Amino acid sequence: MKSRQTRGLQAFRRIEAWFAEHPQALVAAGSSAAALANQVDALKQLIARMTALAIQQAFQTGQRHDVRLLHVKAIVQIAEGLRGKVPGMGVFKLPSRSLRSDALFHAAEAIRTTAAVYRDVFVEHGLPADFLDQLDAATTALGQSVDARGVARSRVTGASSGLASDLALGRQIVRMIDASLIHALKADPATLASWRQAKRATVKGAVSRGGSEVVPLVNGDAPLTNGGALVANGGAPTVASGVSISTTAVPAVSTEESSTVGSVTPAVPPEFKAA
Repeated sequence: MKSRQTRGLQAFRRIEAWFAEHPQALVAAGSSAAALANQVDALKQLIARMTALAIQQAFQTGQRHDVRLLHVKAIVQIAEGLRGKVPGMGVFKLPSRSLRSDALFHAAEAIRTTAAVYRDVFVEHGLPADFLDQLDAATTALGQSVDARGVARSRVTGASSGLASDLALGRQIVRMIDASLIHALKADPATLASWRQAKRATVKGAVSRGGSEVVPLVNGDAPLTNGGALVANGGAPTVASGVSISTTAVPAVSTEESSTVGSVTPAVPPEFKAA
């Protein structure tokens, strides 16, 4: 099940839980209550179907994992360790993870046939005495799902296709529910805000970039972000760790009133005056 489909299913389940916690939403819909209830029921049926498809998809994946990584890989790893020491061990290769279920079934059977020749060697180097029987059981389970013509692969593909189409359908249903609730809950802003939060699909967390780090309080003064200097109560700049302050002199500003009422005349240091 893809992450996008997982997040969509989680969002649909949150909506189902929201209606269970807010039964007044249907009452508030007034004349549209029946239509809204039908849409909610349709979403519940879709959730059940998506859950079943996800379980079926996970079951097929689990069967492939057991054959390839639990049983065949153990044989291949020991064979690699014995390569050059025991003749014939170089023929064992781990099947590609991209193999279809029917192709993996036949590859596992071929490895099993060859491993039977070296059974005592594998047992001597760590595999359980019944490792061939365990491989047979896992391969048989996979073979039954394959049904000799790749039925397992078509089921997985069908499950994936069904999840994708159900995800799109579920979003359409949620849009229709949203349109009804916007009108029904216009006089109840708190419940409407709760609904808007519930309908949002879960997204992956993101870390903001370029944000400013807040400098902790010093002597009760207001915090500043990095890049600024904190001025203490006495007027002297207090430098936070890792923050540099330019020491370039800045011309002082005189607050003495000039001939122009309300203006401030800057006092020019001698070094800036014309020679």
